[in-house]
Amino acid sequence: MTSVPDARAGRETSGAPPVVGEDAGSPPEAGAPGAAAPPDPVGAAPPRQADEKPAAGQPAASPARRLRALDAARGLAIVVMLVVMNPGPAGELPAQLHHPDWHGLTFADLFFPLFLFAVGVAMTLSPRGGDARHVLFRAGVLLVIGIALGSLKHERFAVTGVLQHIAGAYVVAFAVLRAPRRWQLPITVGLLGAYWLAFVVGAPGDDPWAQSGTLAHRVDETLLPGFTSEGTLQTLISAVTVLGGAFTGRVIAAVADRRELLARLAGAATVLIAAGLVLATVVPVNKRLWTPSFTVLTLGTSLAWLALGTWLIDLRGARRSTAPLVHLGANPIAIYVGFFASLSLLRNYGDGLTPDIAPGGSVVAGAFVYAAAWTALWWLIAYLLYRRRIYIKI
Repeated sequence: MTSVPDARAGRETSGAPPVVGEDAGSPPEAGAPGAAAPPDPVGAAPPRQADEKPAAGQPAASPARRLRALDAARGLAIVVMLVVMNPGPAGELPAQLHHPDWHGLTFADLFFPLFLFAVGVAMTLSPRGGDARHVLFRAGVLLVIGIALGSLKHERFAVTGVLQHIAGAYVVAFAVLRAPRRWQLPITVGLLGAYWLAFVVGAPGDDPWAQSGTLAHRVDETLLPGFTSEGTLQTLISAVTVLGGAFTGRVIAAVADRRELLARLAGAATVLIAAGLVLATVVPVNKRLWTPSFTVLTLGTSLAWLALGTWLIDLRGARRSTAPLVHLGANPIAIYVGFFASLSLLRNYGDGLTPDIAPGGSVVAGAFVYAAAWTALWWLIAYLLYRRRIYIKI
């Protein structure tokens, strides 16, 4: 990985997704209508400060300005990951900050899809998003880093993990985006339908979404050491989430007026959330299998988070209050790699370095203290990188 110390002068206009170093949220440059803005490594910071306010009576964003709401959305995903994955007694945190054992949906389930969605937005806003060699190289780097992190965590060679999942979904989505544009949405819907059908046809019993013996279990047991929620079929179908982000990126590039953009994002979010809830009456919502209902529902919630950020930041001008999210979202992959590696080292070799904390005798309170301190630590690191205009590029 390399760092780029200057966000404005002499930057490379590369086309990687946000997780691997792209300015995914930039609208067209001033004076070049319809052109993609120069990308910043790892979702780099915009030229202006996070607490800068728009002129009175004007929206916070213009076509020549970065869509900061996307940075904030990425930052929000990182915050939830930090809260859920901290060196303290994270098991004592509320149930909504844990993934369900099998079926169901919690608050924590919404944010990995949001991260993948942001990858997709970058693919259609980046100048080199269609460069096959560039895409494959970046995906390969993510794969290698992911294997290294997983191996560090498990103290053995680990093929699967979050970054490997992102890399695979990214490549599948890229392959779909190589098709003629008129076929891309039908192919995306077809992927979702084929996934559903394959699970139903391949079910050994009456329940195609059971906790054992599903098509995903059998495929992973054939290709991998065993079933994992970051497995083969889940990676394949989560490309639909990335593609949803890619289609959204096209809307962002085409719609200069932020109020119109907000209306479109909110409308699409409403439709998809409703469709996901309807699907949930037939197919259970399940993150570990990335079921069709989970895919559609969380694509809708990802759009809703982006719509909320657009309203808060670009229209309401809430720059100061959302600045910490922007700082984290400017270097998301670097922060993820840093905290994941640190957490693995602490858990595997740091006995005694994480003392028990129980304010007032409450272990739950101690869990929140750890979560807050851990998040604050990594926000500080992100803030220092942001202020120094250092954006880690893979």
